[in-house]
Amino acid sequence: DVVVATGGGAMVKAAYSSGKPAYGVGPGNVQCIIDKDSTYEEAVPKIITGRCFDNGIICSGEQSVIAPAEDLDAILELFRQNGAWIAESEADKAKLRQTIFEGGMTAKDVVGQSVATIARLADLPIPEGTKVILAKADGPGEADLLSKEKMCPVMAVYGYTTFDEALSIAQTNLELEGKGHSAALHSHNDAHIKEAGLALTVSRLVINQPSSTSAGGSLFNGFAPTTTLGCGTWGNNIISENFTYK
Repeated sequence: DVVVATGGGAMVKAAYSSGKPAYGVGPGNVQCIIDKDSTYEEAVPKIITGRCFDNGIICSGEQSVIAPAEDLDAILELFRQNGAWIAESEADKAKLRQTIFEGGMTAKDVVGQSVATIARLADLPIPEGTKVILAKADGPGEADLLSKEKMCPVMAVYGYTTFDEALSIAQTNLELEGKGHSAALHSHNDAHIKEAGLALTVSRLVINQPSSTSAGGSLFNGFAPTTTLGCGTWGNNIISENFTYK
């Protein structure tokens, strides 16, 4: 009677063309901004929790860390202390890109795979027990494949000088992929929270929470519990809200 399509664009298009009432959703590419006045020691573990949940396959999982350039080294050290491994060399970053993407699309062999499997496929010297892999991107959007959605526990890293620049990096990545889905912000600045909510083309903005386990509904926010998250007209969907019985 009704088709609900949770998946890629081709599946959604097929559902909308089925001749039945259909609800489709779009891909995610959750941009995660760390504000300068946030508590880094609280934000970093939440981001890691969100990224490694279900080996990063969740569409609402954090994809990019956009952090203050002046504190980036200290923030990356917090990531290391909390179980992250950071690809430092250009060679290691190239291995990651080649492993995660095939023809610009996520490689099927990495979807929902563990850090250990990604490390083996990419031939990277990652210590046992590592929770997530981080890599500094060469730039937002088309400048680096790492700006796209990565359906495994890998995140791109960007530094910013002003909050407007952070929003610009996030929006550039959303224009590449994930427009209309979700973004995350760790901040205690109400003005910045409102500015992000108005500026970014997303249907939901997760504040000071792990995005992957909160955007689809949580005891700690007002989002309706579901695994089907609409992207609105930005993502060529009929709904922008969390899809429920209503």
